[in-house]
Amino acid sequence: MADKKYAVITGGSSGLGFAIAGNLAKKGYTPVLIARRRNRLDEAVEALKKAGFDAYGFAGNIADPAEMSNIAELVRKELGSVDFLVLNAGVVTVGLLSEHTDYAKIKEDIEIDLWGTVVSTRVFMPLLTTGSRILMISSAFGLMGAAGYSTYCAAKAGVINFAQALRRELLCKNISVHVACPADIDTPQYAQEAGSMPGWMKQAASARKSLLSPESAAEKIINKCRGSKFLITTNFEIALFRFLGKILPDAVVAALMDASLPRPK
Repeated sequence: MADKKYAVITGGSSGLGFAIAGNLAKKGYTPVLIARRRNRLDEAVEALKKAGFDAYGFAGNIADPAEMSNIAELVRKELGSVDFLVLNAGVVTVGLLSEHTDYAKIKEDIEIDLWGTVVSTRVFMPLLTTGSRILMISSAFGLMGAAGYSTYCAAKAGVINFAQALRRELLCKNISVHVACPADIDTPQYAQEAGSMPGWMKQAASARKSLLSPESAAEKIINKCRGSKFLITTNFEIALFRFLGKILPDAVVAALMDASLPRPK
């Protein structure tokens, strides 16, 4: 197994995570998928095998340190080391904070998207080889605050800053850290998100015109995981927003975003 390269992908059973697994498999990595639902996980592993790739699957909750530690130990015993760690698993809750009454639901974005990323990173760090890479999937909403996504924006912004800090911690170990901030991707999660949007968001979502396929997004993201490149975007609009944020006053950028992003009336 020493001649194999292993890529651990959380949330790897569907959507972007599964597309990244397939992309990395084509590039010579053996995907190791982690997801909560065993049936979907098994189906994803079988699909990769039918495509001619070796693959492994482990069921677990990324926000549970005990479960993730157990999975990391199984990976260590069965496979040895990890060459690419992709922290992709996440959820999104849509709706105004003032209208949420279920605090467990409010907490879910933070617990899965941010805490789960921290836990997964921590348990797999000892398995990372010299020259390996860590890729965290944040979101375009990690770069801006959008009405109806308060806790999701907070979690994804936290992922960016966590990745930034970790990048500096690992400079001495020759382990690269990247964070991707894609816009909308045509995944089952986005379909669920779109279905739960309130009317004011659906009617005014003019800034969200196009969806990338998971395969296109995975290709763009993985191809940019090279060298010292840290923050990765997949859409021109997000790259433009970042550029304008560097050259225009904050008040002007805020006004532009107010005009383009949906908000309650």
